Amino acid sequence: MIYVLYGYFLLTLITGGSALLNGAIYAGVAGIVGPTLCWVGTAGLKGSLMIGTRSQKRAGFVLALISVTIGIGLVYYSGFWLGFFGHTFSGVLWCVAGIVVGWVSTARRHAEGI
Repeated sequence: MIYVLYGYFLLTLITGGSALLNGAIYAGVAGIVGPTLCWVGTAGLKGSLMIGTRSQKRAGFVLALISVTIGIGLVYYSGFWLGFFGHTFSGVLWCVAGIVVGWVSTARRHAEGI
């Protein structure tokens, strides 16, 4: 699963960097920061649910909700979108993919810090 995570993050950097190089500074930064916030927030939520106490689970949920909301909002309002092989995808869809990757790629050993 770690290769899915690396692939997602690499594509996020490439697409955001491409927008930056084409002169869309806000969209490029949003295309890097927004999906990363979604991925990190969801991974933190899963980690807190796996090994956290009751209060840590609540805090993990709140922080994940905040980071995902900021990430999706940033991407949505910037108008960021991706183009792959002639197909276009909205930036919000890419953030949802980050949520899925963050959930799927987080293992117990990652949450424990081993």
